[in-house]
Amino acid sequence: MRFLSTLVASALGTLLALGAIIVFLVLFVFALSMAASPEPTVQDNSVLVVDVRGAIPERQADDPFAQLQTTRPAYDLVDLKGALNKAAADDRIEAVWLRIRSAPPTWATLEEAREALVDFKEESDKPIFASSQDFGMSEQEYFLASTADHIFATAQSPFEFNGFHTTLAFFRQGLDRLGVEPEVIRAGEFKSAVEPFTRDDMSEENRLQFTELLETQNAQFMNAVAESRGLEVEALNRKATESVILTVEDALEADLVDELKYRDEVTDRIKEEIGLGENESFSRVNVSQYARVPPADVGLEPVDDGVVGVVYADGAIVTGESGQGPNPLGGGSSVGSETFSDAMETARNDNRIETVVVRINSPGGMVSASEAMWREVMLTKEEKPVVVSMGDTAASGGYYVAAAADSIVADPLTITGSIGVYSILFDASELFEDRLGVTFDAVRTSPFADLYSGVRSLSDEERRLLEANTEQTYDAFLQRVADGRDMNIDAVREIAGGRVWSGADAQEVGLVDELGSLERAIEVAAEMADMEEGPYNVRRLPRPKTFIEQLNEMLNMQASKLWQRAMLSTHERKLLEHQRVLRDLARDHGTVQARLPYDITIE
Repeated sequence: MRFLSTLVASALGTLLALGAIIVFLVLFVFALSMAASPEPTVQDNSVLVVDVRGAIPERQADDPFAQLQTTRPAYDLVDLKGALNKAAADDRIEAVWLRIRSAPPTWATLEEAREALVDFKEESDKPIFASSQDFGMSEQEYFLASTADHIFATAQSPFEFNGFHTTLAFFRQGLDRLGVEPEVIRAGEFKSAVEPFTRDDMSEENRLQFTELLETQNAQFMNAVAESRGLEVEALNRKATESVILTVEDALEADLVDELKYRDEVTDRIKEEIGLGENESFSRVNVSQYARVPPADVGLEPVDDGVVGVVYADGAIVTGESGQGPNPLGGGSSVGSETFSDAMETARNDNRIETVVVRINSPGGMVSASEAMWREVMLTKEEKPVVVSMGDTAASGGYYVAAAADSIVADPLTITGSIGVYSILFDASELFEDRLGVTFDAVRTSPFADLYSGVRSLSDEERRLLEANTEQTYDAFLQRVADGRDMNIDAVREIAGGRVWSGADAQEVGLVDELGSLERAIEVAAEMADMEEGPYNVRRLPRPKTFIEQLNEMLNMQASKLWQRAMLSTHERKLLEHQRVLRDLARDHGTVQARLPYDITIE
């Protein structure tokens, strides 16, 4: 059997190697052809086409393989804002066409994209067209579309204008059925991170903070739509709560949509609006193409007065290296303390960089990693001004890092705060003994030696030790915020407790200095460094991994797993299955966390 397992493993390894070689050859040829593509030629009577189809990433590698992806845009937020800024000054660009398919509820990102669209209109006096075809629109798509001078939709398509909600999942009953008992210690009455494991519904504190978060979200949305469409906020709120709008026909009647048109009719209407005749046509240039046009070509020369460094902390905070998730075509990301530290050191030691902006989009994570990242911000602040720009989320460990900065700029819809920590362990003894028939016995040199074993419950003394450890970490968190924000620690404690705030509310309580986009944070940092008025040269760190690099990591990981599985005996495979059952639950086992364990999704 061992010989057969080895033979199978060898065959699998050979097939994987051959497949990887073929894939790499095809992708390499494609990359060469794309890399050799000349700078795009923008013709007169061109329209900048912005395809909104999925999440707009904070940033991604300048990678030709992004063109192959259909699940998200082939551009990032930096590309989009840069393209709109150039298009406003480019006489060859007559208009912008938003072709909307889907936009996930990443509200701070949508807010920045929307702000860039509004700036384009104000600076250029050029029209924006928005169309959704048969995909329809929900609030997040309409948030962008509402900036347009003309909004088109296809008849019989859906349209959602019925308010906002956020729904959380609770696993208490599922854990009971598995026989897994969570051992939870938290600091802060609003630290709801552990509630999914201990309750069946929201606590009153948690319901309060989410209610206020949704109210801020609703107010921001309604005010933006009302201003763009020339409507009254009160009337819009009534439409969402009384005469709910669920079809484009209803939206047309409510003056949220201008006309019902098919795609060919939208094209004809754009031609008409930009002054082209029936037999004429306009050229289309997409964002990823137009991003390659140098700003100097349209008269946007950056000031020759140093460089602004922008260091990204995008994803859950972990120790070690940053990761892009299990799938190079999409998935989660993490910011590693070592990767972040290296990027901050580079920014600190680069004599061309006059000032540093730390762009945080993170729900937090491991406290030890957050502490290491906080230290890097402090070291950099001793030599250069440091400003934090907050994206969709800068909570828990994300805010821990932000607190060290000279100034904090947040979007009004940034989910921030959550100054609190928790520890969680899982007692799986009932699962193993009653469900699987596995029992454990141990020999110890100390009564606490197997504290984190996960196969027995905590003693009263052990719980007291963990509570003291968690409270010590919480006190350190409070002190970091008090020192960084120049506040009394008692004042911090009043607004902490793990409570989540919107960026707008966080400014009111003193956790944020100013509301604005990444561009505004760059301006603030440049002002602190006494730089001339922009536009500025920007160096973005760290360099994002390309598609090939991510694919290579994924193939190596999968090949290693297949090899290991092929070499396992039957009993080893059974043990592996037992381990897999607990893998996700045990991820945070025995560590102090400053993070949100779930995504706050407002839809």
